[in-house]
Order: sequence, then C-alpha cells, then structure tokens
Amino acid sequence: MAGEPQAVSRSIRRAVLILGLGASLLAQATSAGSILEFDVWMQKIDRHSQTILTHLKRHDAPAAVADAKALEHFYGLMERFYEARGEHDDPLLLSYDGRERAAAAARQAAQGDFDGAFESALGIARDCRACHDRFKPIKSL
Repeated sequence: MAGEPQAVSRSIRRAVLILGLGASLLAQATSAGSILEFDVWMQKIDRHSQTILTHLKRHDAPAAVADAKALEHFYGLMERFYEARGEHDDPLLLSYDGRERAAAAARQAAQGDFDGAFESALGIARDCRACHDRFKPIKSL
C-alpha cells in the first residue's frame, strides 16, 4: 500500500500529459480545418459562387457583396487548409486566387461595377470546376 500513492500520482500525471497532448493535437487540427470542415467549405463556396452571379445580374449590390465576402472567407480557410497540408502548388495558388477574386468582386459590386464583379465571380465559378476533381482531398469511389 505504500507504493499506491506514487502509482496513483504517476497515473494522474500520465493522464494529464495525454490529455494535454490530445488537446494540443486537436487545436492544431482544427486551426487548419479537418477534411469534414473542408467539405462543408466547398459546399458553401459552390452555393455562394452560384448565388453571387444571380445577385449581380439583378444589380443587388448588398447581396452580391455579402456573397463575395463569404467566398473570400471560405477561400481563406481553404488556403490555410492547403498550407497546413504542405501544399504549395496549384491548390494553394487556386485558393489564393479565389480569395483575391472574391475580394475584387466585393469591391466592384460595392462600387456599382456589376460587369466587373460578374467577371470576377465567373472566374471563381470556372476555377471551381477546373480544380474540383483534381485537388479535392476526399475522392468519391
């Protein structure tokens, strides 16, 4: 029984160490986003890249700007996701380009340049299609 307090103390230290390590790994994984989060971002990018075109055709600047800012946000998340994976080629560059196009579309729509904003948003939609099957981290069977 004399060794029990030391054994309990070691067990507690071990549990705290394991929990701390687990929390650290979880924090790193969530800061860059998980594969499941990535899929949600892709769905939101797809939806916003379609609705922004409709808003721009209707000259609805507030709705178009909101979609463009959402696209900019999700492309930023995607960019960090690919950076965390060590991707420094096409997927990272396409993520950066999407974020830049979305920022441009937001500026253009806010200034009433609906044709320019439409071209920026159309570039996003085209890039989505061109890149989707090649770089999506989850491939369907």
